[in-house]
Amino acid sequence: MTDVNLPGRTVESATSVSATEGLPAYCDIQLTVIDPSSDESFRVGVFLPSATWNGRFVGTGGGGFVGGGPDEPCGRYDPCSLAAGYATANTDAGVPTTGNQGEFALNPDNTLNKPVIDIWNELSVHQTAVTAKKVITAYYGTGPAYSYFYGGSAGGRQAMTEAQRHPDDYDGLAVFWPALNLSRLLPAALWPQVVMNLAHHFIPQSTFEAVNDRVVAACDGRDGVNDHIVSDWRACGFDARTLIGDVVTVQEADVINKIWKGPRGTDGKFLWYGPPPGTPLNGIANTVTDEDGTTSPQPNPNALTWVTHWVLQDPDFDWRTLTYERFAELFETSVAKWERAVDAADPDLSAFRAAGGRMVITHGTFDSSIPVQGTIDYYNKLAKRMGGIREVRDFARLFLAPGGGHETLVRAHPHPGLMPAGYDGGLPVPGSALEAVVNWVEHKKAPTTLLGVGEGSNGETGMKRPLCLYPLAARYKGHGSWNDAGSFVCAKG
Repeated sequence: MTDVNLPGRTVESATSVSATEGLPAYCDIQLTVIDPSSDESFRVGVFLPSATWNGRFVGTGGGGFVGGGPDEPCGRYDPCSLAAGYATANTDAGVPTTGNQGEFALNPDNTLNKPVIDIWNELSVHQTAVTAKKVITAYYGTGPAYSYFYGGSAGGRQAMTEAQRHPDDYDGLAVFWPALNLSRLLPAALWPQVVMNLAHHFIPQSTFEAVNDRVVAACDGRDGVNDHIVSDWRACGFDARTLIGDVVTVQEADVINKIWKGPRGTDGKFLWYGPPPGTPLNGIANTVTDEDGTTSPQPNPNALTWVTHWVLQDPDFDWRTLTYERFAELFETSVAKWERAVDAADPDLSAFRAAGGRMVITHGTFDSSIPVQGTIDYYNKLAKRMGGIREVRDFARLFLAPGGGHETLVRAHPHPGLMPAGYDGGLPVPGSALEAVVNWVEHKKAPTTLLGVGEGSNGETGMKRPLCLYPLAARYKGHGSWNDAGSFVCAKG
């Protein structure tokens, strides 16, 4: 493999790796890919089962500002598809794979490092698919019969970028809690800190958690069971002022309502979504309380770097100087500067549909990093652009996970909520998004539900619920175990 001629690509190493308990024997091929327009380079790792290849390929995505992990056969996902016989590949996107908060956007003179940004944003993910297919063909003597992509958060943005800009790269996409609207999402993630700073009061996490407990208690039961899962989260209108004198002060109630409402201009203009009531706020409204009771802000590092490096191009900018007026200006600058370049929210997927592509999107309703409303907003725009909800379901389907978090079960409530089966790995386990995509592409069987997993109301493991095709929600049939998916049916809210 080190002698294979791949123009624009150099095979740096090809290593035979013995089988382990979790993975089959495979060949680890490391490549350097050169962008001819800039001479910048990025790494791609391709991992090929030696004797168990099933004829398919799965590309995997990154997280935050990290493009992926080309040194790892599973990338960020373990267990991974390699264990099931898939060839896999991922890229570092030309940026560091550790300690990377997006600082690569700036050159030392504070000008934008556009070649590296372009590689990180789009080129590397596309070229990973192209490169992997060439390597697979050279190794096995034939290319993959089917190609899939699996990614969440930033990896979900990568997946949607592929669908929108390179619709022929993959036959199917499993998309988790995608960061579709970076130009809005990242400055919005700084909003809670700005609100608390201007109120001169940083709320401790214990107070946020107490408020969440009240929200869940008030909005539980609408699906027919009282199990600490807010299935009908859209109908859970909650005003923190009802808790004044109980768990919050007047000032804290005002702050929390502003956080839930999301960023607004000084004239009340909608800027972006806030986390739905009940969402743990240790992601975008993180604070740390010292032993002496002092509570300090902990801004989201990705949001902070976005503002300082990408939007203002001033690494020394102090976010504490932001007023509401200045925040609104910064938000609008972010959108004007980066929406067209890095957002993955183009609702025109006609080329992806024409190519026969299929995608399954899933998102937890209590995602503390990426508000679920952004994904719903995109899906509704997609349906409008592509001819209606029935037409869009022919190739793209959305499933929401009630109470689900961002890449993990929510631990801030007495009940952690639901997550899609296989959420922590790229292995096509039964009921998972990846299995659903494979069945849809190869067997023309469109999914009507995914499998939601979590913990029971008393903490018991193994709880299962259907994750319903949007906009349906699970309802208890009135009999059977609350922990059994068969005891629920998908119905209109």
